[in-house]
Amino acid sequence: MKRNFFDLLRNMKSDFFGSDQSSGMRPPEHLTSNDQGGDVIILEPASKVTPPDGASFKSQPAAKGVESTAPETRYFEILDGDKSRKIAYTISGDVDAENVLLCLPGLLETKQTFLVIHAYFLKFKNCKVISIDLSGRGESDHLDDVDTYKMSSYLSDINQLIRGIILTNDKVRPKLTILGTSMGGVLAMYLTQIFGKKIFEIILNDIALTVNWTSLYSLYKSMKNDVGFQEVRQLAKDLKVDERAISGVQSPGHFDLSFRADVWGMNFHEALEGYKGRVGLIYGGQSKICTQQRVEEARSIIPKLSTLEVADSGHPAPFNLLVCGFIQSEMGI
Repeated sequence: MKRNFFDLLRNMKSDFFGSDQSSGMRPPEHLTSNDQGGDVIILEPASKVTPPDGASFKSQPAAKGVESTAPETRYFEILDGDKSRKIAYTISGDVDAENVLLCLPGLLETKQTFLVIHAYFLKFKNCKVISIDLSGRGESDHLDDVDTYKMSSYLSDINQLIRGIILTNDKVRPKLTILGTSMGGVLAMYLTQIFGKKIFEIILNDIALTVNWTSLYSLYKSMKNDVGFQEVRQLAKDLKVDERAISGVQSPGHFDLSFRADVWGMNFHEALEGYKGRVGLIYGGQSKICTQQRVEEARSIIPKLSTLEVADSGHPAPFNLLVCGFIQSEMGI
């Protein structure tokens, strides 16, 4: 019985993320400090972004004397071997600001998820917000091969983008905060291994240091059954997400970054080893991904962890005024 239990756990992990990758927490070799990013390019007139219902860019006037740019979409060229492709990002606020908030979306999200964040921070001086579309999503180019939709590819793209549009001046160090929702939060943890002290804080939206196999398996099953699959396909269509990216999530090689596995789930503790910056955690009171047990575990490992519970929320937490205020406070704005 015990052996069957562990076989089941291995099969669940293999179905979702492939073979056990517990050999250290080094970023892939192509994500070293010598990596060179691409160029910022405007391939078409910058598209204006419309805020969602209940939010207004005009209702958030900038502080006196601040020239605040309304959200617009730009493109960054990613160098991918002998090819290039573009990553779309939305930028708003003071483009020369010291305080930078980089927003990383979850699995089936795009930069549109963060429109409320853009609207909220327009009123603050010396601050800019950048949100991105990961490859195969929103206005970013799709990848040629489904096998390349994997975590290391996303991490490499974000690495190039940070170096190309944020860390562009060696003499001025931006105060960089990275906000990541779900999968974006996992990527934020791994970015601390690449950028270290250059990151002021990471703020995780409903993702802690461990994700239970049971939670992942439930998500996997919901994507596999007919109703769930139809819903995911429709959501992918609505959000302009490449269906191959969804298939990629279910492939053995999708999670190709190092992690520690135990009987409970996937552990990302070592991703934060050596990181001395701040860590914030926003979580839903009804979340099945970032449970109270996982929040307490994170508190025990990160003594100065700042947390915010959104009582009636599931996964992930919404960007309401309470959450926006928490992010603002964490950034020290």
